[in-house]
Amino acid sequence: MAHITLRKIENGDLPALPVLEEMERVQEEIRRRAFAFFEQRGCEPGHEVEDWLKAEEQIRSWPPVQTRESDSAYEFELPLDDYSLNLIQVIVTPSKILVYAKNQEPDRAEEGNSQDLYRRIELPQPINLDATTATLDTGVLRITTAKAGRSSRINGRAKAANSRNSARPRFRGGV
Repeated sequence: MAHITLRKIENGDLPALPVLEEMERVQEEIRRRAFAFFEQRGCEPGHEVEDWLKAEEQIRSWPPVQTRESDSAYEFELPLDDYSLNLIQVIVTPSKILVYAKNQEPDRAEEGNSQDLYRRIELPQPINLDATTATLDTGVLRITTAKAGRSSRINGRAKAANSRNSARPRFRGGV
């Protein structure tokens, strides 16, 4: 298991970084495609998430993010088989996690799947940046974090301070 160095941004203001500019460009491309699907349906509301996921799939063949949430923590897993440890960046703020992974072998990837991976995870509750870790193990990026004000560090892992149930939270669908 390899540990990934996190870039922690305490105040939540993301600096101007080339990777963030590229992420925004990709997000704008996805927004435009999702809006085109909306227009093709005659501007019928109620399918926004479906439109977004369809656009994301067409523009980038990204693997889904599996999420676990408990009262005190979040855990995210993202398959990154085609990405090297030194080509993965994780940026965390109190309200979001950004993942950028550069494809290590773009010439061998299938057409349409050779792009770099960009994921932006918006968090409904602030997180404790000091209790956030990222590891890569057998091609899976695992990010764990404690919700702000609800954790303490024990043996290098975030543990719930007042956990009612010590069982691991269950995975939910992709993000």
